[in-house]
This record gives sequence, structure tokens and C-alpha cells, in this order.
Amino acid sequence: MDKFRWIIGILLISVMLWGCGESVTVKEKETAGTGAELEVLKDGSIIETMTENFEKEYYDETNLRDMLLAEVAEFNESVKEGSVTVDKFENTDGKLTVSVKYPSADIYSAYNTDPYNNKKLFCGTVAQAQDAGYSFDISMTDAKGEKTIGKEDILGMGNSMVLISESPMLVKVSGKILYVGDNVEALGKGKANLKADENGETLGRYYVIYK
Repeated sequence: MDKFRWIIGILLISVMLWGCGESVTVKEKETAGTGAELEVLKDGSIIETMTENFEKEYYDETNLRDMLLAEVAEFNESVKEGSVTVDKFENTDGKLTVSVKYPSADIYSAYNTDPYNNKKLFCGTVAQAQDAGYSFDISMTDAKGEKTIGKEDILGMGNSMVLISESPMLVKVSGKILYVGDNVEALGKGKANLKADENGETLGRYYVIYK
């Protein structure tokens, strides 16, 4: 299941990474210095980082950390292809920053998806995504919003990288964003906002092509 999100949600009820609670714009999150971001590194590993306000009089920092570490350790016992690690758990000036690293998009998906949560994630080439059964019967727009392409053009970019997500989030990729699908906003510097609906729920499958 989405253990990272679930554990944080227990003690930070108002947070609920990118899917629950009040709707907050990307600009507001960046201004406040809070929010969550998923980063895809060049080696294919994934880092999910959350920064939120943390008031000690309401939340137990040690309990939160121990719960997260225990859940990660339990998950790691069930996988063979690398381990999930908690890279950072830091409380500074009332801001709690937690970073969890996954060795691959497949491990990220396994850790964060169950019958009640769907955070399936794909990161690879367009050709690999097609081989994995993903449909490209879609239209995509370039990062500047000036050009739209369809299936034939997308499949012609077989060696380009594509991130495909089932859930809304703020993402950062290790390259230049070329095209984005519906409900995705390119923000520059390899960042994109996979938009949620007014209730914080998914608007469908999100595509980002980059190189």
C-alpha cells in the first residue's frame, strides 16, 4: 500500500501527500516551502520527498520516524530487486522533511499500490512502455504549449524517456521535458505538475516525455 503517505497521514492529518485535504496550488506550496515531490534520477531510481509544517506539541517525531522505518523494513523483506531506504528524516525550524528512495519505478509501484491505492509508475523509453502494454492512443503537447502530436509521432520517439503515472503529483525528471499529456503542466527545469481534480483525485493517466 502507499505506506509513506499512510504513515505521514496518521500524524500529519492535514498533509496527505498530493491527494487529500485542501487543494493547494504548486505556487502556494513552493512559496510556503511545503509539499511533496517525486524525482526520477538518471539511473532510474526514484526519490519521493515531503516537506511539511511540523509542530512538536501536536505530533510525536520519534514515533513517526520509527513507524516509517518499520514499514520500510517489512517491505524490504518481501523484495529481491533492491531495497527502499529512508534517506532523510529531518525536523528543522518547524519543517519536517522526509525523503524515501526507491531503486526503480517498479519497486515504487509495488510499495505504493494496493486495492485501495493506485500509485503505479512507469519510467523507461517510449518503446519499453509500448512493449509493457501502455497505450499511446493519446495526444501530447510540447512543453511550450505550441505543438500537438499524436500516436504515430509519439511512437517515432521510441528512444525518448517517458514517465507514466496513475496519480497526480509534482515530478522532476533528469532531462528536458519535450511533451506532456492531458492534465500535465510543464513547469521548466525538468519539472511538471500532474494535476488533480478539485477533490485531489486523479484525472486519468499522466504522460511526460523527456530526453
